[in-house]
Amino acid sequence: MFNEWARRSPLVRILYQGVPIVLAHRLLRTFSIRHLLGRELADLARLPRRSTLSEIPENKKKAKILFVTPRNWRTHALFQASVSQALQMRGADCAMVICGGGVPVCEVAWAEKELFPRCARCTAYLQELAELSGLRCFTIHDHSDDRVGRQNESELERLPFEALLGFTWRSLPLGSYAVTAARWYLRCHDIGRHPHGREGLAGFILTGMIWASGMERVLNDFKPDVIVMLNGLFMEERVTRELAQAKGVRCVFFERGRNAGTVFLSHGQSAPSYDVSRAWAVVRDMPLPDVERMRVRAVIDQRRRGEQLVEAYWKTRESDQQKISQELALPDGAPLAVLFTNVVWDTAMQGRDKFFNCMTDWVHHTIELFRRHPEWMLVVRVHPAESQVPGRESYERVGDWIRQEFSHALDNIRVVSPETPIDSYALMSMAQVGLVYASTAGLELAVEGTPVVVAGEAHYRGKGFTYDPESQNDYDAVVEELMQGRRTIACEQQVELALRYCHLFFLRRMYPMTVLREPQDARPRVAFEDPDELLPKRSRVLDLICDGILTGKEFEMPFSDQ
Repeated sequence: MFNEWARRSPLVRILYQGVPIVLAHRLLRTFSIRHLLGRELADLARLPRRSTLSEIPENKKKAKILFVTPRNWRTHALFQASVSQALQMRGADCAMVICGGGVPVCEVAWAEKELFPRCARCTAYLQELAELSGLRCFTIHDHSDDRVGRQNESELERLPFEALLGFTWRSLPLGSYAVTAARWYLRCHDIGRHPHGREGLAGFILTGMIWASGMERVLNDFKPDVIVMLNGLFMEERVTRELAQAKGVRCVFFERGRNAGTVFLSHGQSAPSYDVSRAWAVVRDMPLPDVERMRVRAVIDQRRRGEQLVEAYWKTRESDQQKISQELALPDGAPLAVLFTNVVWDTAMQGRDKFFNCMTDWVHHTIELFRRHPEWMLVVRVHPAESQVPGRESYERVGDWIRQEFSHALDNIRVVSPETPIDSYALMSMAQVGLVYASTAGLELAVEGTPVVVAGEAHYRGKGFTYDPESQNDYDAVVEELMQGRRTIACEQQVELALRYCHLFFLRRMYPMTVLREPQDARPRVAFEDPDELLPKRSRVLDLICDGILTGKEFEMPFSDQ
């Protein structure tokens, strides 16, 4: 009842969206105090005067780069702003486009946790970030057609859920695009079963219309050669990519890497797909030098110790295999498979289905398979991020779903909840077979010599060191063979190929975020003390990032640089 009243109250909207904080920040800024919206803004404000595009001769200007930054997600926004400064020093004309408010829903807020998008705070942060970075700043709010929202909102309210899924506007399949954004917003996979599912889906479709209307005008005004944006799967980026492709504008996508403090970049396709197929075809048969083998082993060992992970889920973990066996009541000598789930609403999980309808369909099928083989044990390791990241707890949880689907006893099935601090790496060492959909755990299992069955479109599928069934029947046959101890990929061959892939993936395709520091569980900070540190030939990694954006070169660390 309170939420419904609050949503209709203009005063609550103003207060909730952060207007008082923005006003206080503007007041404090007159006294050179900028910490209220983010210490990284204060970091940038303290820097000496940077080189500007106006100082570069007209005939030396190389390209027009547009950074799409719809949200005040600090790591992503600061990375874009910092790279934009490096590009300006290399002769690029850079600008930023932000939302500016006015959309009904966005990916920043959670459906049942936020009354409104926090537009005032988000807009103020991004506008100041652009100003401090020497960027021209466009807003969709100022460029969109006001009639788009008014004319289409009532129509969307009348459409049934299924019609929304197939909704198309100006040749843009916005209903399809909205699914990924709605899953993130609702923190579940099956948005039709969420109490805010239809509302969220319709809201993102309307957001897509407003964004398309404004972005079309921004593109016509700025006429970029390249667009740089996060991820490629959220509504704003999906719409921008379609509009850019129609105009022949090249797109670069980025995402935080699988290791802390790293970034993955790609040309033309969503970054979370982590597609390194072209490079893999080149290096697959190249033996690793001993020094590189040591380097990649060191990275893997750091991850096992929890030192390279983007998020820490527990202060301490139970890694003693004997204690884990006792806690899970695992019988001695029984063949053991460990199944690792993903967070169902994460963008890294979208588009990963192959011959199962979704990840939970795969989990259900696998449990049924093991129920037919009571002599085997199956441990389902539910991803800790479902509950262990404050503020991002999943609405739809795998453990709850298993309990609902299987109300009867599952004698040879053990489910490790996300709250249970059992070390996933210890489970990997205990497993005779690893079962994954799209989890990075499959890659780490393969490195340790454990046979891995991949049921989804993981980025390492089909690379020669995993078992990759093509149908559900094929899946059953592969799992049965492996549980009986019959493997068709030699252990030595599997480990060698997996190490080469890890070397490519972790050391050559993921770049250190040299322009910022990202302490675990803390907000990012600017990592340079003088803009001259962003000049060419000061940082090999930054040179590679800028060259890739400017010229379209592959974002890949040359092997000789390792």
